[in-house]
Amino acid sequence: MWGIILFIFLCGAPYIFIGRREKTTAEELLGTAGRHILINGNQVAVYDHGSGPVIVLLHGFGGWQATWHRVQPALLAAGYRTIGIDAIGAGASSRSQRQHDYTTESQARYVLEALDALGIDNATLLGHSYGGRIAFQTAILAPERVNRIIGLAPEFLPKERPTIARIVTIPVIGYALAFWTTLPALTGAGLKAVSKRPGWVLTRQNEYARSVHVQGHLVGQICQSTASKDGVKRVHDYYKTIKCPVFLIWGDGDSVFSVSTGTTLVQNMPNAHLAVIPHTGHVPHEESFTETMAFIHQALSQ
Repeated sequence: MWGIILFIFLCGAPYIFIGRREKTTAEELLGTAGRHILINGNQVAVYDHGSGPVIVLLHGFGGWQATWHRVQPALLAAGYRTIGIDAIGAGASSRSQRQHDYTTESQARYVLEALDALGIDNATLLGHSYGGRIAFQTAILAPERVNRIIGLAPEFLPKERPTIARIVTIPVIGYALAFWTTLPALTGAGLKAVSKRPGWVLTRQNEYARSVHVQGHLVGQICQSTASKDGVKRVHDYYKTIKCPVFLIWGDGDSVFSVSTGTTLVQNMPNAHLAVIPHTGHVPHEESFTETMAFIHQALSQ
């Protein structure tokens, strides 16, 4: 009896409480830090600061512009123009309900169209995790527009969405699973789980979780989880065509994408280089900021 009651609560509560969680509009989250550019019916959040050579900042899955809170000021101080872009479904960008918007091909095209709107012909792409995959995809689609790629533990090997993605398509149960696994309160635990130096998490977890409170976020996450991974030109099949310099920065203790992935990329890409940071997990720019920035500056000088 109690098992049935618990099951009903777990499945029904998300429909009741989702409104209390998602109380923030994308405009409120964006604030005065950036601006929206309307592209293909979606509002893309762009954070454009500074002047000089352009570096585009592409966050990882579960992140948004907040992940660059230390990197962006450091790059500005070094004389670069930084263009932070929130991916569709994250940060202050739209929570699209069109599955095709969530392929890396579509995400890359949003990056290119945002650069068009800003009058930028080419740039360096700095991408973390999923953002690194978007950077690869951008270079595959428009090689003439990418000067170099700096990848912080970039996602590369997975060809499809994880198995759990199929579960969220189950009526009611799938929605409930998505709701409970994306609780803002779990943000800190998730960040600690992928970090070898988790001391940074306590002061940053609330900022990372702000993206989860944006209206429509859960439905957007469900759409993303069930979308095709890359699109027509899959990153895994075309990465060898990337001719621009690629600088990879990896934590030796990364439990999400092993540093061996970086070794594979260096061995198979025409112009790739790998730097490994000791005692560091999947978020090197948060865990080991000084070492990461040193490697970023080194990449930019070449």
